[in-house]
Amino acid sequence: MDIVNLKTFLELAAIGNFSRVAERLHVTQSTVSARIKVLENHLNCTLFERTSAGVSLTLSGRRFHHYAASMQQLWQQGQQEVASTDGSEGTFGVGIHMALWPRFLPRWIGWMQSMFPTLGLHVEADYSERLTEQVSQGLLDLAVTYMPKVLPGLKAELFFNDPLIMVSQNSITLSDCKNKNYLYIDWSYGYREEHFAKLPQLHKASLNIGLGEIALRYILENSGCAYLPKADVQSYLDQGRLHRVDDSPELSRPIYLVYAENYEDSDRLQTAIDGLKRVMTQ
Repeated sequence: MDIVNLKTFLELAAIGNFSRVAERLHVTQSTVSARIKVLENHLNCTLFERTSAGVSLTLSGRRFHHYAASMQQLWQQGQQEVASTDGSEGTFGVGIHMALWPRFLPRWIGWMQSMFPTLGLHVEADYSERLTEQVSQGLLDLAVTYMPKVLPGLKAELFFNDPLIMVSQNSITLSDCKNKNYLYIDWSYGYREEHFAKLPQLHKASLNIGLGEIALRYILENSGCAYLPKADVQSYLDQGRLHRVDDSPELSRPIYLVYAENYEDSDRLQTAIDGLKRVMTQ
């Protein structure tokens, strides 16, 4: 399958207009149409449908888009690898969950650069499912995630348990925290069950928030109580801007390392993992 055709497909999916894609790629509109037709013949399906505003992806087109984007990214990474003539050791890709990157990524990058001065680094911040898929597709070498999706050929290794504590702006007890002033954060599988078992009275919170950072900002600027990673709120506890809610139980959320079972450079992978463990304790 021609990578040029894939690029044309992705451009048309993003722009939705044949003539504008032709201008962007410096080809004729008929060339754009021909490239899409070749892809459709290969896949034996229709990828686009015409609309009053231009074209949009069909159901088949939407399903194919994910794979086309991954193939293009793999191609670009492959080009970078084989084109390196400056003594580079290649590249190493790591992905880290959106909620975790401030804790690890900056210091880990410094660690890797000190250990592998000529190694190129590719870093991503995303959510667990997407990161796991990128490791499976070979787009990333290592991912740090919460509750990874189990895929064939991958290994999920428990990294550590992230302690979560209930905090509030004011010094209060657990009995003061009601559904009306509680911010429930869905920290995913495992946490939900532990939360329900230990705090059934707070399972109908009036405010549900999908990202811990948003909840933290809300509490700092308004009020309320919520479970947040201890590592993220420790500085606010030390400053007296937040208080741990008395009598509230500590909950946990496991963090995993995800990588290929038969990774080709086990020494490099282990060094990367050692670096993550090192910066975690700093």
